[in-house]
Amino acid sequence: MNAELVLLPILIPGVLGLVALFLPGRLRAVLGFLGSLATLAAGLALVSTRESFHHAWLVLGPLNLDFSFRVDGFTGWLSALVGLCAFFTALYAADFFRGRGGAPGRLYAWLLIAAAGAEGVVLAGNLLLLVLCWEIVTLMLFVLVITGSPEGAPAAAKAFTILGFGDVALILGTVLLGSRGFDHPMDFATLAANPLATGDLFGVLTFLLLFAGAAAKAGAVPLHTWIPTMAGPASPPVMAFLPASLDKVLGIYLLARVSVSWVTLTPGLQFAVMAVGAITILAGVLMAMVQHDVKRLLSFHAVSQVGYMVLGIGTGTLVGVLGGVFHMVNNAIYKACLFFGAGAVEREAGTRDLGKLGGLHRAMPVTFLCMFVAALSISGVPPLNGFVSKWLVYQACVVARQPLFLVAALFGSVLTLASFVKVLHSMFWGARPPALDGVNEAGIGMRLPMVGLAILCVLLGVFGGAPLDQAIGPVKDVPAASVALAGGLDAAGTFRPGVVTILLVIGVLAGILAAHLGGARARRVRSVFIGGEPLDRAQNRFPGTEFYRTVHEMPLLGRTLDAGEKGVFDVYAIFGKLGGGVIRGLRSLHTGVITDYLFWCLLGLGAVLAVFFWC
Repeated sequence: MNAELVLLPILIPGVLGLVALFLPGRLRAVLGFLGSLATLAAGLALVSTRESFHHAWLVLGPLNLDFSFRVDGFTGWLSALVGLCAFFTALYAADFFRGRGGAPGRLYAWLLIAAAGAEGVVLAGNLLLLVLCWEIVTLMLFVLVITGSPEGAPAAAKAFTILGFGDVALILGTVLLGSRGFDHPMDFATLAANPLATGDLFGVLTFLLLFAGAAAKAGAVPLHTWIPTMAGPASPPVMAFLPASLDKVLGIYLLARVSVSWVTLTPGLQFAVMAVGAITILAGVLMAMVQHDVKRLLSFHAVSQVGYMVLGIGTGTLVGVLGGVFHMVNNAIYKACLFFGAGAVEREAGTRDLGKLGGLHRAMPVTFLCMFVAALSISGVPPLNGFVSKWLVYQACVVARQPLFLVAALFGSVLTLASFVKVLHSMFWGARPPALDGVNEAGIGMRLPMVGLAILCVLLGVFGGAPLDQAIGPVKDVPAASVALAGGLDAAGTFRPGVVTILLVIGVLAGILAAHLGGARARRVRSVFIGGEPLDRAQNRFPGTEFYRTVHEMPLLGRTLDAGEKGVFDVYAIFGKLGGGVIRGLRSLHTGVITDYLFWCLLGLGAVLAVFFWC
């Protein structure tokens, strides 16, 4: 295999995305579809191979930087995952925007360029290239949100501010990590061979800066608020592609590289990372439970799932790292499926308010089934992929002897399931409002991505050992034999999905047989009358959202959630107020009087001279 082929998953979407900028709308859609398909093919070509591409790029004294990309058993699969997300998003978007004048603006061009940036992050061979590609993805997120949505500017500005803070932290951490005097100081091989100790202030500061960059991109608490804010104005394809999926992949990928290979964490830092993960799990799922906007609800769940990834990696155990990284992959799959399903319902029903939906399981059977599978997966129900990765995280907490974090993870899964019972009941079960009597199933272009992702949820759960052996293990260069999950609970505490799947199938068949032998009959529906008059469906509906109002009635929890909804804990709002006060103070100094300006100049010059004399 030629080393130059490593560049194809980056060059194909990057070049085609730039070309698409100058094409008319219909041709942009065609190029977006073909470009994403080619990106997927290029990523699949890198699976199960180990290649690298090096080219001398920049030499500044002791600083040697190579134009370096590499692929191994882990990054090859991640490259294919990026291509798969891009392909499904392009296919879904073509049908989602059908009849609406096509995709707004240059959506397909930005999508391809974002895919190129994400491919660059996962295939980069040195930290500087990773940061450059990382910034491309951040910029594309900004333009994708504001494209075609006049309400998207404030959300995009908030996301760009929080992510910009994370990116500045990442750049500073990169500078510190690469300033230790090694040859090729930012190459991944050099960083892995010379891990940074965190026993002193320099090591702790460097790790915290890198962690802040990864946490902001992934959406961990407290740097998460840009994701639910973006849920309103961003279209479902955009939400599924970046905030819900690829941003999580990139952030957790970086955290795994830092925590596993480049930095040696002290027990105190490990505990801090686990604490962030546990808080993220609970804060995200509690906020999700009280949402009525399905996209905003899903965005809080996207935050909550990041907590499992951070918690697993923070344990510092083999099973925890494998679980956290596998959950990163699983989240990209089931979360994209959920956003695609929510977008299909919104497009066909004309609303995403759970209180105005219901009874759509017969009108939209494919969408319902796909969302049902994805909802069970994110809730950690066996034998789906979400359960396998969550089980590994649970076991990591046991191995690390952290029962409190184990309880937080388990409680988060219980609340996630309760929240998605609300979602499924509100959207697909219960009584259908008369306004939705004419709703039909989504188009084939929207159904195919959902079906493909739902099938992956099943396959990666039933055959959960294969991805761990072939793709996830290489993140820590673990031999396949030590992470094999070929049918049980081994000494390391890993999960055997094959046995559980067989037992579940046997249990379901036994239940069906028992129901048949017991003479189970089909449910009969009869009209209901009150005072001789038929019951009005519109006035006597009980949407699923009503059953969760009791959460607000809990004094402490209810007030806390209300405060969260109002942005009391939003770091963007908090520091925005502080920054606004500083700006107003500086603005008051601009009097327009030349003598005042001369005074400030002389005062500043005096301060500079004082510093020079003092030093």
